[in-house]
Amino acid sequence: MARPRVGDERREEILAAFETCVVRKGFAKTTLIDVAEQAGQPRSLVRYFIGNRADMVSALIDRLLERGEAQFRQLPSDGTAGQALDLVLDTIFADYTTNIVIMELWHLSMRDAELRARLAALYERVISEVAALIADDETSGRDRAFVAVSLAFGAAFFRHLGLAPHAPDTVRAAALHVATSPFAPPAKTGI
Repeated sequence: MARPRVGDERREEILAAFETCVVRKGFAKTTLIDVAEQAGQPRSLVRYFIGNRADMVSALIDRLLERGEAQFRQLPSDGTAGQALDLVLDTIFADYTTNIVIMELWHLSMRDAELRARLAALYERVISEVAALIADDETSGRDRAFVAVSLAFGAAFFRHLGLAPHAPDTVRAAALHVATSPFAPPAKTGI
């Protein structure tokens, strides 16, 4: 296997430093100087290898996408809904650093339409990957995947707040039920 190029190594070191700074200080308070100090590189090299702040945010999103794709590649092609749910709950949304960065990106996306579109694409990709594993038909599979990913994201956010279920296995079983059971049409209420 060929050795990575120095530029690729530097870029990865800088992105890891940026991620660390975002977790520690948030996007709003992280400066290029902070990233340079964390990476042990001069600020000029940070700008050379990554670019400006917007370029760094974009590269960090790409890094998150690559990480997610690598996690999905862990599933066998004939994986089950239970395996998909385990991956979403125990891997994708279980990483503290990634969750903090995503929450920071969500906050920024409230005022940045381009970032909001990139985040939507990221989550659409996660939902589509899960749907492909649990689908018996495209529409209900996507909806069930949407619910499963929403539950996993909510659970990750609750963990960040220090909240946890009393019976995690019961919650996991309920999530698996939602992910694998066809949805019934809502009952007419007459209201």
